[in-house]
Amino acid sequence: MMLFLIFLFVDLSVIGIFYAVYGRKRKYSEGMLMGVHLPESAACGEEVRRMMERYHARTKKFYLWNLAAVILIGGLCFWRESVFVIVWTVWLLEMCIGAIALLNRTHRKLYDLKVEKGWIGSTGSRIMTADTRTAAQSAESGIRPRWHILFLMLILFPCFFPRVQEYLNGDEGGWILFLCSLVVGAAFGVLHAVLLRMPNKVYSEDSGLNLEVNRMQKNVWSWIMTGCGFFNAAAYLSVILSMNDEAWISSGAYIVYVVLEGIPIVFFLLGFLYIHRRKEGLLAQNTAPLYTDDDIYWKNGWYSNPSDKRVFVQDWACSWNYTVNLARPAGKAWMAAGIAVTAVCLIWLCVEMLKLDFVPIQMEVQEDGLSITSGYTDLSLSYGEILGVRLIDELPEDEYRRTNGVSDSRQNIGRFKGNETGMCRMFLYTGYEPILVIDTEDGPVYINSETDGEAEKWYEEIHSFY
Repeated sequence: MMLFLIFLFVDLSVIGIFYAVYGRKRKYSEGMLMGVHLPESAACGEEVRRMMERYHARTKKFYLWNLAAVILIGGLCFWRESVFVIVWTVWLLEMCIGAIALLNRTHRKLYDLKVEKGWIGSTGSRIMTADTRTAAQSAESGIRPRWHILFLMLILFPCFFPRVQEYLNGDEGGWILFLCSLVVGAAFGVLHAVLLRMPNKVYSEDSGLNLEVNRMQKNVWSWIMTGCGFFNAAAYLSVILSMNDEAWISSGAYIVYVVLEGIPIVFFLLGFLYIHRRKEGLLAQNTAPLYTDDDIYWKNGWYSNPSDKRVFVQDWACSWNYTVNLARPAGKAWMAAGIAVTAVCLIWLCVEMLKLDFVPIQMEVQEDGLSITSGYTDLSLSYGEILGVRLIDELPEDEYRRTNGVSDSRQNIGRFKGNETGMCRMFLYTGYEPILVIDTEDGPVYINSETDGEAEKWYEEIHSFY
C-alpha cells in the first residue's frame, strides 16, 4: 500500500507539472501564442480560436486518460512490483512523448497557418538587439548561492561524532543516505548559481520593466533554491538527531526524512505558479513590447539554427528549461547521449526488477562450502566462516530495517539491520517455514524455500560437511 501511495503522489505531481507547463499554452502572451509570434488580431481570429479549442479538447482527454491509466497501473504493485515498474516506465515514456508531441503538433500547425496567411515575420527571422542595461545586471538579483556551503557543512558536521561514524561504518544505508543528501544539497547550490547567472530576457523597450521582471524571477528562484537546500539539510539532520545510543534509527525518523525531502517539490510547484502569475501581471503593463521572431528555427518544436553558435538555448515551451541547438554537432551529440543514457538506464532497471521477482532463491551445498543465489544478491560461504546452523519456525521478533535489497509482501532479500539482532542477511519468502539460520561473524543469514522440505534438506547437507 505504501508503494502505491508513494507512486500515486509522484504520478499526480508529474501529470500536474506536465499540464501546467505543456497543457496550458493557449493564452496569447508576449506577442506569442503557443510559441508562435502572431499579431493579437490573428490570435483572436476564428480560425486560430477553433484550433485552440481542438487542442484544448485533445489535451483534456490526453491528461484524463493518463490519470485513469496510471491509477489502474498502480494496482499492479499489489501483484508483482517488477511488472508494475516496467509498465509504469512505459506509461511515463508515453506521457512524456505524448504531451510534447501533442504540443509540438499544434505548434507546427499554427506556424504553417502563420506562413500561409503571411502574418508578421512569417518569411524569416529577425533577431532583436539586446537591452544592454538589462543584460549587464544579470548577476545582481536574489539571495547569494554561498548559503548552500553552510547547508553542506551542516550535513558534514555530524560525521565527526563517534556514534555517527559507527552508524556509517556499520550500515550501508547510512552512507547512501549521507551521500545522497550531500549530492542533492550540492545540486541545489549549483542550480542556484546557474539560475542567477542566466542572461536576462528582454520583453520590452522599457528597460525598467525588463529589469523588474527578471529581478522578480531570480529573486523567487533564489529563495526556492535556498529553501530546498535548507530542508535537504534539515531532513538529514532529523535522521541523525533521532539516532539512539546503539546507532539505531526508527522507521518514524525515515518518514520524517521523506516528508522534509518532499517540501522542495512543493516549493518548485508553488514557485513556478507564482512566477507565472506575477510575470503575467507585470507584462500586462508592457506598452512597448519587443518581438524576437525566430519561429522559423522552432517550427518543428525543437531549435535548429545553424547561424547560432550556442549549444544550449532557452526552451520556447518552458522559460526555465533549456534545450539544445540541433543544427550544431555538439547539440546533436548531447541529444544522442541523453537518449542513449536514458534508454540504457531504463532497460537496466527493468531487467533488474524482473530478476527480483522471477529469479528464485536457491542454495547449493558443496564439499568446500555453500552458495546462495537470488534475484538481487548472491552469497558464498566456506565452512570455516560458519559458526553454527539451525532451523527456526519464524523470524526472531525484532524491528528490521532494510539497508539494501528488496522488501515487499512476497519476499525479503538483501542486508537488514535489526534493533536487537544487528546486521543480518535475508533470503526469505514471506509466509514459508521453517527458516534456516546460518550464523557467521558478520551476523546471521536467514534463508527459506517455497518448496516443502527443502530447508530441512539444506540443513542435513550442511551438517554432513560441516
